[in-house]
Order: sequence, then C-alpha cells, then structure tokens
Amino acid sequence: MDNCVSLDRFQKKPLLIMETNMVNNLELSTDQVLMKEIASGNQESMKRLVDKWKNVAFRFFNRSLKNEADAEDLTQQLFIKIYRSASSYKPKAKFSTFLFTVARNLLIDQIKKNNRRFLLSFNEEMCEISQSVEKFEKSEWQESLDYAMRGMPEYHRTAILLRVQSELSYREIAEIMKVSESRVKTWIYRARSFLKESIGGSV
Repeated sequence: MDNCVSLDRFQKKPLLIMETNMVNNLELSTDQVLMKEIASGNQESMKRLVDKWKNVAFRFFNRSLKNEADAEDLTQQLFIKIYRSASSYKPKAKFSTFLFTVARNLLIDQIKKNNRRFLLSFNEEMCEISQSVEKFEKSEWQESLDYAMRGMPEYHRTAILLRVQSELSYREIAEIMKVSESRVKTWIYRARSFLKESIGGSV
C-alpha cells in the first residue's frame, strides 16, 4: 500500500532540534523519543513516525473493514489524533499499544457510523486450519473465511487480528482492549475454534 499520509494536514510548527541527551535516553524507545520531539514541534519526527507506522495502520484498518478508501481515511485520522495528543502523551507503555488503542477506537466509531460489522481477511496460516486451505480454491477460501467472520463478535475479531496480524502479546492486547489477559486468551481460543468449525463444516 502506497498511501502517503500528507503532513500538510498537521498544524505547522517551527522545527526544533532536540538535545542529544534526549535522543540517547536509553529508557525510551525510538517511537517514544519521536513523540517527545513531535510535542516540541519537530515536523521531521512526525514524518518519520508516519513513514514507520502508516503501512501497519493501513493494513489493520483494511483487513478489518475490507474497504481501502475507509482504511486510508482512518489511517489519516489516526496520525492526526496522534499528532494532536503528542503533548499529553505519557510513555507508560509501548508505543504500539498506544497506537492500536487509538486505532481500535477509530474502528469502533467507524462501525457505529456505517452500522456494519467487521469483515476481516486473514492469511492462510492464521488460525491453524491450513489443512482446509488445500480443499479450496483461493477465492472460495477467502469467501468462506469472510462469511465465517461475520458470525464472530467484534472483540473476538479484534483480539485475533491483533494477535496474528500485528503479533502483539496477550498482555498488550489486554491493555488495548482493557480486559484481563485470561479473557483475551479465551476470546482468541473461541475465535480460532469458531473458524475451525465454520470452515471445516464447509468442506
């Protein structure tokens, strides 16, 4: 995806050069340092953050909504929100946790606005049901998987998407979805079981 998020939509501030000791702060990740620099008006740091995360964000939205136009719009909205929240951002957790929390909130708002459920697409290796793939043509497999996903609750779909596509830990997913790790594990287990049963029943 070559969706270039334009920085023109962000409020212009003068470029500031951060002190070397800030950049070399070993207690902060690269993304957390960038957020501190963005809060001080460093536009180049905002561009670096967008370049690093825009494709990840787009894939997350697109695989959730199966609509490239909506995914591009939400990706744009995501970075605008991140830019505007830079001054209040506190590096208490990994930056990816912060990013996906904002992203999920945008997704839920979009679903409410459009009054529709998630339609997720997964890679063939996603849910340990690769044996079923051999019995389907690729288009039939995708159609069957999309159909099965319609019957899953949003929180099941989001949990397994964050786990498999974004490779987040159970703890990180729990932080994003504001539930316990045990509940996340239960949701993912049920999502996998549901997909196995649904796809298996179609074979």
